[in-house]
Amino acid sequence: MLQFLNLNIKSMKTIKAFFFICLIALAACSSNTNQTAKTYKSVDEMVADARVQITEITVSDFHTLMNGEDPYVLLDVRLPKEHDKGYIPGSVSIPRGVLEFRIASEKVWDEEGLYVPEKEELLILYCKKSNRSPLAALKLQQLGYKNVKVISGGWHGWHEAYPEISEDNIEEGGMEYAATEEEDSGGC
Repeated sequence: MLQFLNLNIKSMKTIKAFFFICLIALAACSSNTNQTAKTYKSVDEMVADARVQITEITVSDFHTLMNGEDPYVLLDVRLPKEHDKGYIPGSVSIPRGVLEFRIASEKVWDEEGLYVPEKEELLILYCKKSNRSPLAALKLQQLGYKNVKVISGGWHGWHEAYPEISEDNIEEGGMEYAATEEEDSGGC
């Protein structure tokens, strides 16, 4: 009988330990699901917060990468009308507003004659002045892409440094006209 009581006490301790571990796990899970999104006072504050969570490269660093042997995927996250006015050669236009939905779409990449990027591949992003691309890079990181970088200075920085290595489809008025028009339309 004493042996039965001893066995019961050990079983009870095991059961209590099991329930205690389950309770801790449940508490941890519920605290993760109740997290609220951070609130920002301005979009500038939001972009600044994104910048500390992503990696930026300079225009000249990208130029070196572009002329090297290392593979990368170059994404222009501006609006299509901005991309049509001028872009970095080899870039694929996927606007920031739909990036999360299109990045893994075989249809999108088939249309470009490319394959869907793997989560480990180097993704280089740019926008107009490097304000939208950090936000886009952060979202891609949250989707599991491990090697995402942003060209600091964006299209403007690239075009200033390498105007001869830009695809410009701008008629009379040049870049100044296009930049003014984009600023009026809200491009960042």
